Amino acid sequence: MIGALCIGAFISMPATVNAADRGDVVGEWTSDRGSSVSFLENGLAKDRRNERPYWMQSGSLTVVYESTGATETVDYDLWKGEMIGDIPEDAYADAMIYKIIEPGKMRAQNVYKEKGENQWRSFDQFTMSKKTDTDSTGTESGSSGGKCNHNYEWQITTEPTGTEDGVSSYMCTTCGDIKERQPISADLVIRKELLAAIKNAEAGTTVTFDNKTWRCYPQYVLDALKEKGDVSLKTDFMYEGENYTFTIPAGSDYTNLEQADFYGFLYLFGVFNGVIVE
Repeated sequence: MIGALCIGAFISMPATVNAADRGDVVGEWTSDRGSSVSFLENGLAKDRRNERPYWMQSGSLTVVYESTGATETVDYDLWKGEMIGDIPEDAYADAMIYKIIEPGKMRAQNVYKEKGENQWRSFDQFTMSKKTDTDSTGTESGSSGGKCNHNYEWQITTEPTGTEDGVSSYMCTTCGDIKERQPISADLVIRKELLAAIKNAEAGTTVTFDNKTWRCYPQYVLDALKEKGDVSLKTDFMYEGENYTFTIPAGSDYTNLEQADFYGFLYLFGVFNGVIVE
């Protein structure tokens, strides 16, 4: 059998009291993506969308990145949102985790867990900097150069594609001023298009997948094939300069697969008797 599973194991280390003090984070922080959040003395963190508690507790969490499928164990010094440890398998949870890089600078990333899964997933990391008293508080903007009574709404300003992330912006509908931006993962487009292709394929046909950014299939892809029952999935991919292909036949029996949340293409190549394309 060639290759190995692309497994994202769930690891949630016991949280410990962080050496960092709450005073290190209280204040307003802005990100390199244009978003902002205020950490308050009362233990709440407030951004443009909501207000959630934050916890000065450290730990480690193993996540799978939506953009690449890669698995990484990341450390954090504090987090906000849902409890990270002891989440029931039938519950959805999401949080932001932060790692203090240096005084006034943190690494941040969004993590979440779907219902029925024990795997935490994550979007890409970004950097946040603490505002100082000398930082600019910003200016009013408007198409006429005067003040605007802003009316902000979340809008998709850049549509994601199968190869590029999109952007959702908290934008004034009157003057176009943007207060915050959030990425929309290209992986969500790939996932939506692949599942739709499987669902809508005619019985007895084969769906072909050759997106170069994926290296493994999440369990939900095999679940979709199993539910459909009468459609095959052909996968073309490249590894170390060689082209590989394998096909998961319609009606395949998946009980012999090793149990995992993700299945690497090389592993599936071996299981389903793939071939190297000359």
